[in-house]
Amino acid sequence: MTTGAPPAGLRHAAVLCADPDELARRADPEVRATLAAGGAVRIVLDRRGVRAFRDVLDDLPDDERIGFPAPAEVAAIPPARRLDDLPRDAPSLLLGRVCADDPTPDGELAEDTITLLLADEPATVLCVYDPDDPVQHARALRSHAWLLTEVGLCRNPAFRPPSATSPVPGGVLGSSVATVPVPDGAALSTLRERVAAIAAEVGVEPERAEALVLAAHEAMLLASGADLRSDLRPGHHVLDVRVAPAAVVTECRSTPPSGTPAAGAATVEDPRLAHLRRFCDRATVHTDPDGRLVRVLTGTTP
Repeated sequence: MTTGAPPAGLRHAAVLCADPDELARRADPEVRATLAAGGAVRIVLDRRGVRAFRDVLDDLPDDERIGFPAPAEVAAIPPARRLDDLPRDAPSLLLGRVCADDPTPDGELAEDTITLLLADEPATVLCVYDPDDPVQHARALRSHAWLLTEVGLCRNPAFRPPSATSPVPGGVLGSSVATVPVPDGAALSTLRERVAAIAAEVGVEPERAEALVLAAHEAMLLASGADLRSDLRPGHHVLDVRVAPAAVVTECRSTPPSGTPAAGAATVEDPRLAHLRRFCDRATVHTDPDGRLVRVLTGTTP
């Protein structure tokens, strides 16, 4: 049961529950709904938690779509790539305590990374927190748009979304290594050269580096509102390149000239966005009255 209209993309929810058996019962409907829709499930818990889920799901036939990776294995994966082994053509579900078990600020930054860079994924990410731990309780409420309660997924009124626009904390998306103005279509060559140089500096292998450059180019066109056949629209366009652990993030911000309306929001089904995603691991679009930001993540390794 979901209260409130569910989003088309990511459902990032906190589960305030310390008892493994209650956690399994609470998440059971979400697991079954994901499998019924043809998706895959990853449950990242200790042995007691895994045993509770196996008991609750005991009536289901063995299904290779249900996986139980070790918490340490998932913790070693950058947050924005934790869904990489799950199918993109069906809903997926990831449940675990990886972020809660990291007491450092990196745990909260990981939550913000998931919110920002997986926003358009057809996925449910359930982050388990201890309701009796005041620090965990506060982080859970602050970092999740949804809560998984006894009655299902509910909107979380205490959620404080991270900034979708630059600047954002360096720990979320990496440190900025270059800011490049792109005033017109002719300057797109400068954009490509700068991104290619950064890819080489951080050791991205040639084929992925080429895709990274193409993604930055297409992201700038999408930010400006250009269609698949037109050039960069007039406006104030800026590229920001960030280097994070195991990834390069390019942010393309386009602000239209004064008096010109900003480009409309790009939907998940937008052919321009689908075209951009051919060249990267993740891409999200944020539109506000001042313009549009297109954010692209490409892992430094496949």
